[in-house]
Amino acid sequence: MTDTDLDKAPVAGRGVDGVPVIDIAELVAGGRDPSLSSVRAIAQAAERWGFFQVVNHGIDAGQIERVWAVTRAFFAQPMADKERLLRNRENPWGYYNNELTKNQRDRKEVFDYTVDGRDPVYDSENRWPGNPPGFRDVLSDYRRVTAAVSLTLLEAMCAGLGLAPGYLNAHFTPRHTGFTRLNYYPVEDPLAGRADIEHQAQADLGIHHHTDAGALTVLLQDDVGGLQVYNDGLWYDVPPVEGALVINTGDMMQVWSNDRYRAAIHRVRASHGIERYSIPFFYNPMAGTVVEPLPSVVTTEAPAHYRPIDWSDFRSKRTDGDYADYGPEVQIAQYRIAS
Repeated sequence: MTDTDLDKAPVAGRGVDGVPVIDIAELVAGGRDPSLSSVRAIAQAAERWGFFQVVNHGIDAGQIERVWAVTRAFFAQPMADKERLLRNRENPWGYYNNELTKNQRDRKEVFDYTVDGRDPVYDSENRWPGNPPGFRDVLSDYRRVTAAVSLTLLEAMCAGLGLAPGYLNAHFTPRHTGFTRLNYYPVEDPLAGRADIEHQAQADLGIHHHTDAGALTVLLQDDVGGLQVYNDGLWYDVPPVEGALVINTGDMMQVWSNDRYRAAIHRVRASHGIERYSIPFFYNPMAGTVVEPLPSVVTTEAPAHYRPIDWSDFRSKRTDGDYADYGPEVQIAQYRIAS
């Protein structure tokens, strides 16, 4: 299916069953047995949808409110203040309002940050604003708790493949390359009327359709809605559920599972009449990780579908496409072994 076909696919009607909501209290309590209902539900959702929502995930509601407060306060600042932290191809950490997805400009503003110190993929450090107060501390704490939830889900996904829960842990500890993104979807195009920045004229979606590059994504979305996932020829809304986190499978998990788990195509509609915020945490492997189908999922009947992928190289090439049109964006399909 072409990108144009995806763009034109219809949206599923209301009342149609969509992505499942899974209670993971037993995982938070330490359970990982493949027979647990939550482990089975996660594996089934990753196979069927590549998307699901989780409740009883262990992140305190008060902490989430503090995250929302500093996020809204940051984006409410004057554009000139935010652009002092403008990220670039050499250092992707900071603020940006001119991002491309699949070489199409998104109508959004973002702020990206990663683990402390110099990151091992870009050899760059976070750039933090002086305002709002508490911004760095609140968001650093949130990055730590979302990484912990991500590891819990990674272990459940491994158990769902019949592996030891900790089978992939060594590819994420002690220093994963995950990062958190603050997304702001304004009602008006943030670059409308700007002649001082080179940009594509049209930004018709909040985020154009794509898959996430890493292992899995943990998303906090507000109550406005706008996220959609593509499945079986239709776009499905992923409605906000109070207290839930939205989880989706990324490209590297699809490769590790040899296509058993799906890296779901998703997009965000442009905001109309009301602004929207969301906060994804992208759980990514350590620098230097080589990703290829796991031995346990490769059989004579299901041989390996992918050549080995150097994660650091893949990640840096995907990021390049945020800034300019360098041709087709790198995708795992380019590593697929012809059958």
